[in-house]
Amino acid sequence: MNDSAQFTSIYTLANRFEADLLMDALRQEGIPALLRGFEETPYTGLFVPQKGWGRIMVPCEMEDMAREIVEAFVEDVRSTDAPYTKSSEIDPVLWERLREADPAEIAGNSGVEYDDQEEVYIIPFFNTAIVCWPESEKMEIIGEFSKFSRDFQLHLFVLHYLLESQERPLSKKWVTEKDLPSGALFFSGPHALPLEPFAKLFDTDPELLHACAQKMGGEKVNLGDISYEFSILPRVPLLIIFWLGDEEFRPTFHLLFDDTISLHLPVLDQVFALANTFTRILMYSAKSLKEGGQDEQ
Repeated sequence: MNDSAQFTSIYTLANRFEADLLMDALRQEGIPALLRGFEETPYTGLFVPQKGWGRIMVPCEMEDMAREIVEAFVEDVRSTDAPYTKSSEIDPVLWERLREADPAEIAGNSGVEYDDQEEVYIIPFFNTAIVCWPESEKMEIIGEFSKFSRDFQLHLFVLHYLLESQERPLSKKWVTEKDLPSGALFFSGPHALPLEPFAKLFDTDPELLHACAQKMGGEKVNLGDISYEFSILPRVPLLIIFWLGDEEFRPTFHLLFDDTISLHLPVLDQVFALANTFTRILMYSAKSLKEGGQDEQ
């Protein structure tokens, strides 16, 4: 089958796993789809190039039908567990690279500590720390947020941060996810950050946002109606800005990054993983505070 003018692109893919699922769904409906990858990687498609992993193309006359199938499939996936959720699913190449790296160089570049006797990295994380054991391929968050220690996305961005961060000062220039290179394309559809629920939640209870931010070690900033800066990793701060709603405007919740984040997490799915982990911890904090400190299972 030739890729010619009668084919049109209908979907930008995040990774090879997503490509296989969607191609199979289209073929089951009798749609002769084409798969066009943007870039080959040694990581079996887990790590998304900034413009996306690839695209699906279908005959122009089948575009509407194909879009309906893809949109329904993506929505179904989003309503269930993501394909990669457990730390055991992380690419072992990352752990191997960390074991082979010079701990002093890793610590200097990333701003973390390395304990020579215990052979562990100690990574500042919010107002606590992550302990990382390269030999046993384990991470553990110390304290209340320990329930996130086995999370795939946490392992993804932390390992990449350790391996790829650079000893560079912050720019103090805040940007949204869509201001990052190729971010406007990537952070849409299934990759849109889940910020709308926070706007609704905190509009009815703004004091809850203050309590959550303090629980997570946030530092108050004089922006918007409520804003806090968080040190999620030594060289990766995050800023939230919340505007309360009124008769004229809806409430809005914004998540911003120092624009040097691309030096430390150079691929957008790593930023996506970091932002998702942040929002999950924020929601967990809100629920536990509303429920009197009970752990939300």
